[in-house]
Amino acid sequence: METCVAAVGWETHPMATSRTPRRPNTLGPTGLQVAANIRRIRQLRGLSTTEMARRLTERGRPITAVAITNVEHGRRRVDVDDLVAFAAVLDVSPSALLLPPTAVGRVEVTGVGVVAAHDAWRWLDGQWPLGAPRDPEQLRRRLMDFFLMSRPEGIPPYHDVDRVVEWMRSFGETPFERDNEVPPE
Repeated sequence: METCVAAVGWETHPMATSRTPRRPNTLGPTGLQVAANIRRIRQLRGLSTTEMARRLTERGRPITAVAITNVEHGRRRVDVDDLVAFAAVLDVSPSALLLPPTAVGRVEVTGVGVVAAHDAWRWLDGQWPLGAPRDPEQLRRRLMDFFLMSRPEGIPPYHDVDRVVEWMRSFGETPFERDNEVPPE
């Protein structure tokens, strides 16, 4: 069985590949990351679990201090409403709870597998699709579809599709890859 290790908060957790069977209702890699990030950011903000519980209750999402401790130790799952409430109380984007606090290395994302951390962040922030094709015309179609489905009307994409496709034709790499010297996978 392949495994890789990712930094999760202050701890490291082995990341199992998608071939690893998982018991029903156990936390997957993203759930473990959420737990670690909630704890890490709560502590960085200087909040006790009791204070965080009070703030969550004030925002209409009552979660007890014991439940927060259980979340942080991976004994309680976080649903989407909990995730958004935690992000609001911690004053971070929900994406800051879903991935490791680094764009370096590789991370396992539930339903996706192990990918470069910077690719996971760009995907989660709606900047770039995972596994974008190298062919310029396929890339154009994929980007147009990704931006159409990933961003609400009135919020422009981070990248001009025609510019990216022209870069791909001219240089065989995207502007992001050129600027960050990311080796192709």
